Amino acid sequence: MVAIYVISIIPCAVAPSDPVALATTIAISGTALEIELLPIHDEAHHNVLLGKTEVPWELLDAFVFSRDAGSGPTQADAIARPTKPYISMDRGFGHAGFPAISVSEENAKLFCVWLSAKTGRTFRLPTLQEFQSACAQGSSDAIPLNDIAWYVSNSNRRTHRIATSKPMSNGFYDLKGNAAEWVTMTDGKGVLVGGAYNDPEDRVNCGTIRPFSTDWNDTDPQIPPSRWWLANGSFAGFRVACEVPLASPTNPITDKPQEIKPSSVK
Repeated sequence: MVAIYVISIIPCAVAPSDPVALATTIAISGTALEIELLPIHDEAHHNVLLGKTEVPWELLDAFVFSRDAGSGPTQADAIARPTKPYISMDRGFGHAGFPAISVSEENAKLFCVWLSAKTGRTFRLPTLQEFQSACAQGSSDAIPLNDIAWYVSNSNRRTHRIATSKPMSNGFYDLKGNAAEWVTMTDGKGVLVGGAYNDPEDRVNCGTIRPFSTDWNDTDPQIPPSRWWLANGSFAGFRVACEVPLASPTNPITDKPQEIKPSSVK
């Protein structure tokens, strides 16, 4: 049986009334793609931005299928990439515009390495504390779960396009439900949080943690099972975290919206 447990969440600082105005858009060199990020509004994580949505398939495909090869920073071409999926990992739920699923923690981490090389920024998976802080900020008893989360009661047991539910009060989408998301614990282990499209209501929250289980690759015919894809993990997705420089007299942090172009693009 897979262990699932819940950590109590302490409410954090309230997000500004117009969180979308604080969005940062980062272009990804060698592609026509970009990623949109929002700040976490508390002092402990003031230098971290999180993906406004879960990572969609078109972003992961650019990495997995080398659709950026030979363009942009040369170090990106040298990064190891996952093996191509041997079955349709989107499970027929939908592809472009849908959250990438069936993704292993290693796959998600390597995507962050690639994204860092392509943008000149520092990307990684969120920590558990970062995810839970953003999730707690955006939660309100006044907002019905059905409005902000795809879960077993309203999902028809499939993922839905990113940003098609209502946003949380701090502007993030799908921190609860749709795809469960990889985060990093303080001991360095990866776990899934937030609940997924096939979870009941009591698992779709900021506190439920789902540790990795080998059952998530139980039907993989390969020996050994894939490091990159989860044959039985259609609920496993991720969003990214981006570290920004700390404020200084010569490098102040601003909450003004901005578009960051990739560095060293020729």
